Amino acid sequence: MMRTAAQRALLAISFLLLPVLLCAQAAVDTEVAKDVQDAQLAEKAGDYQKAAAEYKAALKQEPDIAEFWVNYGLDLYVLKQDDEATAAFQQALKRKANLPGADLFMGTAYVRHNQYEKAIDPLKKAIAFNPRELRAYINLGVAYQETGHEEDAARILEKADDLFPKNTEVLYNLGRIYTKLMEKSYQKMAQADPDSYRYHQVMGDSYELRRDYPDATAEYLKALAKCPDPYLPGLHYSLGSSYWMEARWDDAIEQFKQELAISSENYMATWKLADCYLYQRNYDKVRVYLQKALQQKPDLPQADRDMGKLLFQTGQSEQALVYLNRHSVPSDPRRWRIGKRL
Repeated sequence: MMRTAAQRALLAISFLLLPVLLCAQAAVDTEVAKDVQDAQLAEKAGDYQKAAAEYKAALKQEPDIAEFWVNYGLDLYVLKQDDEATAAFQQALKRKANLPGADLFMGTAYVRHNQYEKAIDPLKKAIAFNPRELRAYINLGVAYQETGHEEDAARILEKADDLFPKNTEVLYNLGRIYTKLMEKSYQKMAQADPDSYRYHQVMGDSYELRRDYPDATAEYLKALAKCPDPYLPGLHYSLGSSYWMEARWDDAIEQFKQELAISSENYMATWKLADCYLYQRNYDKVRVYLQKALQQKPDLPQADRDMGKLLFQTGQSEQALVYLNRHSVPSDPRRWRIGKRL
């Protein structure tokens, strides 16, 4: 039987509570103990409606046992009866301040119902109780973001990233937060000076991400015209890249040359300059700039790929394979060049 993440979590937390529940059962009468045992069997069978009913019956007789309230709340949470689940968790926490699952799932239930402000405190308590509770970090990050506390969201998710490196859920949510922070910063920039060169540069970046290269080019040209420092690195590269994506090779070559005159260490500008020459079949210049790019960045796959193509096109097939085999090459070469970039 396939179980949801919430169901698996319920069983795990129920297992953690089992010794406490057994002690609680020992202190109650046989009828209540049987209700709890039946509830646990129903949970294992995936019948959470029956499990909730059994805990509810036990709680009528023993309303002061916090562990019963927690498991009752967990069953209701799985059934998506979030208001009732939250009330059960609150009852549990009135009786015991720290219980596995109570704060975590109460906070998560609030998130599930867009009650983000209410979710923050219980999720913070869940992390304090168990600093390796991944779900608490993710949901707290969401709650912070939705209440306008992006810096707090970034902080909590960065901590999660330290604890759970390469976790895709953490990285996804962290990326969303960074994007939101970036947008806020750009909005402030627009309000401060909507005609500054940095604002035009940001707009160019935005258009480029959307593959709107003509508008990106227009914004980069405005940025260059307004930039007070003619030797500022990056702007010529951005404009050159936009031309490059439009297959405007001569314009791109001019911009990449200007960029390299300012920052000769820019290996991407060096490679893209070589790539422009490769399109134009100016093989002598291709070789010069590809060699330089590979000196600057020996593991640059784009430069290896272009070096392989250069060698293949100049009749050096065996040498070409050395470069082409260093990195995986897409099976469809149209992915790399069909006039405009894909």
